Parts: sequence; structure tokens; C-alpha cells
Amino acid sequence: MSLLLPTALWFAATLPVVILFYLLKRRRAALRVPSLVLWRRYLAETQANAPFQRLRSNWLLALQLLLLALAVLALSRPFLAGTDTASSLRVMILDASASMQSTDVQPSRFEAARAQLQRWVEGLKPGQSMVLLQAGPRTEVRQSATTDRARLRAALNEARVTDGPARMVEALKMAESLIRDVPDAEIHVFSDGAVGALEEFENRNLPLVFHKVGERRRNVAFTSLDVRANPENPAQRAVFCSLANLTDEPVETTVELALQDEVLDVRPVRMDPGAVASLVFVVVPGETGVFTVRHRAEDDLAADNEASMISPAPRPLRVLLAGTGNRFLERALRTAGRVELTATGELPDDTSAWDRKSTRLNSSH
Repeated sequence: MSLLLPTALWFAATLPVVILFYLLKRRRAALRVPSLVLWRRYLAETQANAPFQRLRSNWLLALQLLLLALAVLALSRPFLAGTDTASSLRVMILDASASMQSTDVQPSRFEAARAQLQRWVEGLKPGQSMVLLQAGPRTEVRQSATTDRARLRAALNEARVTDGPARMVEALKMAESLIRDVPDAEIHVFSDGAVGALEEFENRNLPLVFHKVGERRRNVAFTSLDVRANPENPAQRAVFCSLANLTDEPVETTVELALQDEVLDVRPVRMDPGAVASLVFVVVPGETGVFTVRHRAEDDLAADNEASMISPAPRPLRVLLAGTGNRFLERALRTAGRVELTATGELPDDTSAWDRKSTRLNSSH
């Protein structure tokens, strides 16, 4: 028998603590009683002031020690090694989502998963075939069923991590279709588990083996970014972004907004574990450019530490006012912001023939 977590045996140090509680002598208060006839069997305990007493046979103590020993053994996760029954087909799914770029496992989760899968390729036995699938924004068949290790190695070396999510449902559906006519086939998934909901496979009874990669969850990520006209002032642009704390600890960082290479604003942010901070930056419109938001928190995944979005320069709103004499409406439109107002009969030279015809029709009504 072997142990998956032998370090859990350190919890066995709590066994002497339980015994120590039984050795400690209880302190009793002194009271006056009319007779000691019924108390003689306890006089021996009250004659000594020592903090410890002799350990007596106690079934409760034995039961507590047994339960504690079983708990420590369970924490160490014992297992029995057995012989591997070679399956004729193995479908290997490699997670290539953005979260696999995390560096909590060196050099990254993706490289660690690829190294594990490489050992499975090298252990391929005669008569066994293997399929290599890559689960990313779309499922890719890196290598169809083959018994050639060289082809599997080449396909594995060509696999690349992506910046998108893992469509694991699609990958599992494809794997299920590949093993449908193979009774002893297996599906192996190498992933960090960040693959979304898989409820539809709960009752499929798939021969699935999950190989987890990753040791911790420490990531601060931008989850949304949008650039729009400021609803309070159309002459300005508003940059909306959301920052999520996906760690188990509070995070204090700064978020900066840049247009091209020029930093426009910097904001301090503090978030509790699992919290989401929504930020709004108001900027004066300029030429078409790329807005970028980035944070300075230290985490294991750099792919989502910044987000960028192209924003075209705002163009004036062209309003064609059909009719004359409504000065209040004209004044309201002219003071609304970036509005180019054209009254009937004063059309600019670049107005299309269709616009001129529409203007004449509106004027006739």
C-alpha cells in the first residue's frame, strides 16, 4: 500500500495530545460534607496535588485514538497499486484554454500537462492506439487514432495554448463518438478543471480519467471592457471595465488607463476574495486609438492582466430638421453637444440625392 499524501501523517502528532488530556488531573473544589463514607474511593485522588494522574483503562480513550488514527490515514489517501489493463484505444484531451498559462506549476500548467501526456505516449504498448484532441475555443484533432509514437510526439509538440476558453463539452462529445464502438476504450483529460459546467455528462457513464494540473488559484482578471459616449456628456468618452479577484485573499492594486502609449488615469482598487470591481474612466475624445486597461497585482496568469479595445474618434451627429420656424427645437439640438444641424433649404454640398429628395418630401408635408 502506498500514500498519495504522505505529508498528512504529520497529523498523527495529535494522538499524544488526546492521551495528555486523560493524564491531566481534574481540580475539585473543597466542600464540607457530614460524612466521608461514600467518598473513600475518591480520597486517593484528593490527597495529591500533582497535575498528572495514572492512566487507567478507558474504552472511550481507545475509541477516540482509533477514530483519530483512521482520520489521519484517510487524509494521507492510501491506495493499492495494481496492474494496468491495457485498453485498445485511448482518447487524450489536452486543455489549451487561457487558464492553462498559469505559472503556479513551472513553467506553466499547459507545459506540465503536455509533459504528463508525453509520458503516456511513451508508455504506449503494442496493439494500443491513441487519439490526441486539443480543447480550446474549438476542438482540434491533433492526431487521429494511431499506434505510431513518433506521430503522436510530433502532434503533441505542435499543440499550442490559446487565450480563449476550453469548449470541453464539444471535446467530450467528440471523444464519446470515437469510443462508441470500442468496449475497452478510455478517455483521459489533462486540465486544471476550469472548463465550465459538464452536467450533461453526469449520467453518461463515460470511461473518463481526469488528470488535474495546477496547485492554487491566484488570479486577478479583467472580465469586461467597453468604450462608449459618456451618457452625461456626449462630448466625452466613458471607458467601462470590470476587474475580478479570483484569489482567496484580499487584493490591493492599481488600475491604469492608457490611450496608445500615453497613461490617462490611474485608480487604486481594493477587492475582497471573489469580489468584482467596476470602474468608469471619463476621457476627452481624440483621434481613433486603442484604449488599454491594466492592473499591477501579482498573480499566476498574465494573459488577463490587461485588456484593449479600439475606439474610433467620435463623429458629430448629423440632424436634418425638416420645416422652419421651430427655434426652440433648433436651439435644443445645437446645444446638445456634437450635433451638426441642417435646416430645410440649407443642405450641404455632400448631401446625397436621396437625402435631398427626402428633404423635399418632408418639406411638402
